[in-house]
Amino acid sequence: MNRKELALAQPEPMACKSDSDFKARCRERQSDFRRHVLQVPYDPNDRFGKYGAFLCKEDADAGLNFFEWFREEILQAIAERYPNMTASQHDGLFANMLRSEHIPWNVFFPMKHDLKRARKVLNDILGSIGDSKNEIDEVLDIRIEWAPDKKMTLDDNTSFDVFVEYRHGNERGGLGIEVKFTEMGYPFGKKEYHEVMENPKSHYARVTANCPYFTDEVRKSAIKDTILCQNDFRQVWRNHLLGAAMVQNGMLDRFISMTVFPSGNKHFDRVQREYRTLLTPQGRSSCLFVSFEKLFDFLTVNYSGTEHHVPWIRYLINRYLVDYERMDFSELIDLSD
Repeated sequence: MNRKELALAQPEPMACKSDSDFKARCRERQSDFRRHVLQVPYDPNDRFGKYGAFLCKEDADAGLNFFEWFREEILQAIAERYPNMTASQHDGLFANMLRSEHIPWNVFFPMKHDLKRARKVLNDILGSIGDSKNEIDEVLDIRIEWAPDKKMTLDDNTSFDVFVEYRHGNERGGLGIEVKFTEMGYPFGKKEYHEVMENPKSHYARVTANCPYFTDEVRKSAIKDTILCQNDFRQVWRNHLLGAAMVQNGMLDRFISMTVFPSGNKHFDRVQREYRTLLTPQGRSSCLFVSFEKLFDFLTVNYSGTEHHVPWIRYLINRYLVDYERMDFSELIDLSD
């Protein structure tokens, strides 16, 4: 029995009892995708693999978590970005189909092939959820998992899932994107909490206090006394603050933070409403939230008629939109033919 036959013959994977309803549906979607599109089996004896949405080592190593048409380029870029990748990093990026680490590579890396269309997509998004319809005059670069000099910003390892360098008139702009899938909030480590939250002279405290994005009440309060350091808001705030630090240090003239997540992830739907209450009008215009659904709609509109990208957008919609009516899986198999 070959691996395709084994994948089709295997029983349904175990259910993960700790899953929320949304995460369970996402897990089922990814497991179906593995079975019917990638046509590879799961490992019922692996503590993660037994749930169906975690690739076997040989399939992970082959890069099957990434879209086939761009896979070779993505794998080369990842090797350059992570020359000393740990086993944990490898599992999160290459094997785990439910985590978000691989999604920036599948969604935003292909946009590098046509920066003019990427500009249209991003301006359409910005215009649909704010007043920045013509914010981006030219996209200069799209970088995955990128961080500026930490000594000039937050003095830690905070990075953008995606960083878009752009031009607005004669000004240097940056769009920092945080991508989420099934994740929610997560806690600080004890040491990190002490150094970042409880130290009134930390980079976080300094940048927040001097940042026009936050209300006076927030800027004049100790960080530990605000909701910013709570688990639910930590990542949104860090992404926003990293860009603010770049502006304060003259690395950028303007910055927009964007969090991208599927509409079924109600955690971030709530977080966006609560986080925005801490912001000034300038802060609200510099911090946006957009659903996968809206992003993929704009990709569809702006990349229509480009034969090279049609299978890519179809892949994104059918893999990541858990409530989207499934197409015939056969239409997603061997997209390179």
